[in-house]
Amino acid sequence: MFPGKSDASSMVRTWKFDNARMREVISHMLMVHELPFNFVEYDLFNVVMKEANPAFNKISRASIREDCISSYGIAKKRVQKLLNNVNRVSITTDMWTSGQNVHYMVVKCHFVDSDFKLHKNILSFVDVPPPYSGVCIYDSLFKCLKEWNIETKVATLTVDNARTNDVVAKKLRENLNLQEKLVLGGTLFHVRCCAHILNLLVQDGLAEIEPIIHNVRESVKHVNASPGRLHIFSSEYPTSNLFLSELFGIKEALDAVALDGSEYMKSMAIKMKTKFDKYWGDCNLLISIGAALDPRYKMKLIDFSFKAIYSDNEAPRQMQIVRDTLYLLFEEYVDAHKASVVASSSSGTNSGVAAPKSSFASLTGRLGRGLKTGTTKYDQHIRSVDSFTASKSELDTYLEDGVYIGEPGADFDALAWWKENNLKFRILSKMAADILAIPVTTVASESAFSAGGRVIDPHRCSLGRNMVDMLICGADWYRHYYGLERKKNKKNEDIVTIELP
Repeated sequence: MFPGKSDASSMVRTWKFDNARMREVISHMLMVHELPFNFVEYDLFNVVMKEANPAFNKISRASIREDCISSYGIAKKRVQKLLNNVNRVSITTDMWTSGQNVHYMVVKCHFVDSDFKLHKNILSFVDVPPPYSGVCIYDSLFKCLKEWNIETKVATLTVDNARTNDVVAKKLRENLNLQEKLVLGGTLFHVRCCAHILNLLVQDGLAEIEPIIHNVRESVKHVNASPGRLHIFSSEYPTSNLFLSELFGIKEALDAVALDGSEYMKSMAIKMKTKFDKYWGDCNLLISIGAALDPRYKMKLIDFSFKAIYSDNEAPRQMQIVRDTLYLLFEEYVDAHKASVVASSSSGTNSGVAAPKSSFASLTGRLGRGLKTGTTKYDQHIRSVDSFTASKSELDTYLEDGVYIGEPGADFDALAWWKENNLKFRILSKMAADILAIPVTTVASESAFSAGGRVIDPHRCSLGRNMVDMLICGADWYRHYYGLERKKNKKNEDIVTIELP
């Protein structure tokens, strides 16, 4: 026994080594760390395991392969259970060509659960057969959505600006609109990748200063040389509420250069402004609604930023469009809430009639099944009146309240705020969760391609499509399972600032 401990807490507990459990965890390790199956046959791996516990039984590569397949199946059921309990999901998808010239499509799903926790899971990483047209890509995407039973739950599709993706988004939106599954008739459905557009914008600007680009390439290599440095630039997962404050800053900078810069800089800025204005016209509504549902911003940031983005005459009109759309969206959520309350009340009423076994229940049975007790009538009445009256003013209340002002420089989690205020904003909080789950870039999908390049390396190029899908998806799911994606990066002191001449 240990000093200061009671007998109950200090007793030495018996522990039994479980080879089956050990094999299961090792299969997780192989998928997460992208290790080959024959890793379990490495001599020193087995020496380490025997030192840790002499009861460890050596595992063959064939056995661990089957263990990985089994673990993949368990994780897939876990993800499916999460998807069964949500009403709306957002999808990102992108294409990638391997070193063996095989075209792969990754499909990633984003949603917020009932506990206001953001989830992002790879659902599929499969090769797409030729021809690689928009129709073929749509067919592969829809097959994946149907396999996961979410083909009617897709709220948005985020893709890059490839023309084939326009076809994919159009066909999927038409399919969902026929079933009346999209909010606002699909106005927010097709989301163009913000990062891709900004990259094109920068490339337009850099084309004007191509002669000096070579001077900084060696400096850029200093950043590229370290995976740790690169990870810092791609590890964040920004939600839709975070972009407006950054984008209007870009617009202000471009306007300033275009007005006051040299002729050389003006030419570069005008090209970039043209690209910016085209993108902003396609995505401003979603980004603005996302900002409005951030309690730090609400309509205040929209009012502040639109004055920089638009002319004096156009800014008020655009702000009214955002406000009107916000209210239209909220009304759809109110209608959905009404329908669910009525359905719940009807269900409760039916069960209330059948359950009682008292003499009064016997009387109501003789008088007719349709007779309701006073309590049941009042319960149904107060549910509908209280819920519907309150829901009409939630958005007004939210917008009229002051903005949230936190400590300068402190991290802020908008989803956590909505979780804390869920009881006050029962309907609006659900709407906010759905909007904040929408990714405005395809970075989450593209990150799977770096893993794909490691899994399908030249030494394992003969892996079948099902095995590739299992390894990529399984790795993603078990990273989430163990919370590995939440690890904070250590500060890199050797990051340098690159200044262009």
